[in-house]
Amino acid sequence: MKKCISLLCIVLFMSCNDAEHSKNIIGDWECASWINIATGEDNCNNNVTFNFNDDQTYTSKIQSSNVEGNYKITNGLLYCTPTGKMEIAVEINKLTSDTLAFTMSRSGNKEVMTLVKK
Repeated sequence: MKKCISLLCIVLFMSCNDAEHSKNIIGDWECASWINIATGEDNCNNNVTFNFNDDQTYTSKIQSSNVEGNYKITNGLLYCTPTGKMEIAVEINKLTSDTLAFTMSRSGNKEVMTLVKK
């Protein structure tokens, strides 16, 4: 019985956290840093922006590539599905009203991107 109550509490906490994340992510974001953990290289170069809308659609610009699609937040993960492409998931490290940081794998390399709200 105690395990069931503990599991229920964890699920409720994650749901509340996801709801808070869903509220905080809405808006225009720009890259503050994009660090390749293996090399320490910053790939940001002020050429990365995201816009997350309250209808769970998004647009992004990474260098000269513009993308749009849908997103969702579940269990601390941000899932983005570009139109006509496969879903991509990143682990949310921090999401407040002005900072979004997440860990992702790009070509097998661990990278951490930090965005700040415009």
